[in-house]
Amino acid sequence: MHAKPFLQVAGVDVWFEDLVASDADYQRYWRLLSAEENSIARRFVRDLDRQRYVVCHAKLRLLLSNYLNIAPECLCFARHAFGKPYLVDASGQSEVLQFNLSHSSDWMLLGVGKTPLGIDIEAWDGRHDLASLVDEILAPEEKRYWQSLSTHEQVPAFYRFWTRKESLVKAVGCGIGAGIRAIVTSTSGDPGFRTLPDSYLSSREWCIIDLDLVPGMSAALTITV
Repeated sequence: MHAKPFLQVAGVDVWFEDLVASDADYQRYWRLLSAEENSIARRFVRDLDRQRYVVCHAKLRLLLSNYLNIAPECLCFARHAFGKPYLVDASGQSEVLQFNLSHSSDWMLLGVGKTPLGIDIEAWDGRHDLASLVDEILAPEEKRYWQSLSTHEQVPAFYRFWTRKESLVKAVGCGIGAGIRAIVTSTSGDPGFRTLPDSYLSSREWCIIDLDLVPGMSAALTITV
């Protein structure tokens, strides 16, 4: 793993790590996981999915352990009502440290900070029917903007919208019951939220940061301001 974050922005450390491991490292990573994580890993049908899960969650533990000065295998997690994980100490009290994890293909992205945050990464997947997904994910004004673009421009634009919205959903941690289409982001200029579902906080309280990683991938970070 890298010795320092890929990026530091607005008080958040952003870690960008690959999910490829040697056989020796893979066996070591297994030993860092909790009994629950081991059980989840064993339920994967595809070996590749299992390997990615093990590496991702072991690296999560290794990275977070450096912030808390705790052995990675001793970290404890709990989940909010809609499944967002958070750190707890030995007594079950929430840790001050906030984090959010996302992974796609052979990569993971981790945001670590002291305030609520959400992070999302998506590999551009040629198997996706973007025209169909647009109807599920984009608001009408976003869709009109997307349709005005050239075919070459539509792919990065779609994933930009998608990662922004997913990062907000993860930051809020209250699920997507309101529908991701109800989240409207800017189509030009600085990234921002123009409209949010009533169950979310005011758009003035959240800030989006588009992240440039590697070609063929999109990512976004949402933080409180």
